[in-house]
Amino acid sequence: MYRIALLLVVSFGLLACANNDKKVGSWEINDVYQSTMVTPNPVTGEKTYVGPPINTMDAANTYEMFSLRSEQTKQGVKSYELLVHLTYFSQWRYYDSASLANAPAPTFKVISREAGVCEASGCTFKELLSISLTDAFLKDHLKNGFQMNISSKSGVKTDLYVPPQYIQGYLKAVDGISR
Repeated sequence: MYRIALLLVVSFGLLACANNDKKVGSWEINDVYQSTMVTPNPVTGEKTYVGPPINTMDAANTYEMFSLRSEQTKQGVKSYELLVHLTYFSQWRYYDSASLANAPAPTFKVISREAGVCEASGCTFKELLSISLTDAFLKDHLKNGFQMNISSKSGVKTDLYVPPQYIQGYLKAVDGISR
């Protein structure tokens, strides 16, 4: 009987970890707000905001780490981007495009590509990508978040989900609104 109970507990635990749940608690708005890093530049008067990373793993064994980043000029003009760091094994994928809401992302940029440790089972590959976003786009997705689809030349597609609580907490930090 003890073995059956243990098996059930372990099975439920594994099932809970297997789901990439898109529901995020409202308390996380404050966590994102508190975790957003602000770096002022005293010489130029600009500020850089970097949200905390979201870490997931997809069905193609791609480790996904992504976060929002923005820069604010001395005059208060803000630009936004989603920084995406993808790590995977086997061979290069060469990510080359992204789409938002079934439309091509306005600006997609590969920042870096790096081959890591190679072993008998294959190599580790990393690609750092940047997708420009607008303030209006982020504000339009405050209630439901958004999903971004990133495609590669090798045919592998990676789907990223940015939950609404993350966007809300991040924009509160960027706009200087405290809770």
